[in-house]
Amino acid sequence: MPDAENRVEYSAQIEKACHLYAELGFSTSRIAAQLVRSGYPLDLVRARFPDLPPSAFPDPPVCRPRDRARGVASQPAPIRELLARAPVAPIIESIAPTTELATEASAALSAGISFQYVPLIQCSFPHADPHEMAAFTRRNGWLELTLSATRRDVGLPYGVPARLLTIYCASEAIRTRSPEIYLGRTVHEFLRCLDVPITRGERGSLRSYANQLLRLIHCAVSIDENIRDVSGRTGLHIRQALFAEEARLWWDETELVGQGSSLVLSSVLFQSMLERSAPLSTAAIRRLRKSPMDLDVYAWLVHRLFHLSRPNTVTWAQLSGQFGHGYAEPRKFRHFFLDSLQRVLAVYPEARVKPAEVGLILAPSRPHVPRHPHAPVR
Repeated sequence: MPDAENRVEYSAQIEKACHLYAELGFSTSRIAAQLVRSGYPLDLVRARFPDLPPSAFPDPPVCRPRDRARGVASQPAPIRELLARAPVAPIIESIAPTTELATEASAALSAGISFQYVPLIQCSFPHADPHEMAAFTRRNGWLELTLSATRRDVGLPYGVPARLLTIYCASEAIRTRSPEIYLGRTVHEFLRCLDVPITRGERGSLRSYANQLLRLIHCAVSIDENIRDVSGRTGLHIRQALFAEEARLWWDETELVGQGSSLVLSSVLFQSMLERSAPLSTAAIRRLRKSPMDLDVYAWLVHRLFHLSRPNTVTWAQLSGQFGHGYAEPRKFRHFFLDSLQRVLAVYPEARVKPAEVGLILAPSRPHVPRHPHAPVR
């Protein structure tokens, strides 16, 4: 049981979480259950909700955070040191919320459908390390997305890991209908399902995904979207949010991430994910996971063709503006894009697309995955 000082800290965290869940429209009983599943002490949660019956409180997780055994005296290492240290803390492997949660996540994945946040399909992360760049902006038609690093020493998320981690977060948000995302065995199972090798060491996958997770947590998202009403009046819809409103990452004496870690998506981003997430084939993601361009082209094609009602041509200039990260010459971009498109069509052969001199001709096609009943896509 936590000591008096830690109980005060837990109580403050419980109050903050209650306000967040209440703003998201959670019922009192659902808030209480979510807090218990998140690892907060059962007696404190019961004290916070004295009017709820005992049946409203689920059994607490089997694996409690390590503070049950030794308090919270050990503090997280500074982020700068964590990113530079080798081997890095294996965030993916060592965090296990509960066997039940991991089983649910595995079952959802085995159903064959994952989700990605639509604005990150329309304008995605950098393909390669942007190094000292503190902000990254991409435009796609009426939408402009800017990613900002809230800590310059951490940097912006990029590459395949950033995309797979956001797919994981969006999939979990849709599956659980909760902004709290567990970062333990569920993530590990997700990566295993995608055949991502789990390797250690300075250049291992654990180091890469730990690095990218911290970059995501310290990332802000700004979406500017041109809008028009039925009368033809135009305007601008602006959404700004931190990717994560809060994160709890536990460390043990060997600098491994402890049990019970999670992040809480910002309320703006969470609500937007519920409204604007597109279903993708997990099997296709598995086959395309080695290339950020392949993942981007696949997600865009699935989403675009899902809504297409008549043939449409996307020019090479438009495609370069959306996907051409770092390609100075249009000819080089076109070469790499067509190579990627060939791999994407191998997993989505129903897609009716035809390269032309002016660009890519799209025709209405059979959807690659069915619309999920709980994930309206726009």
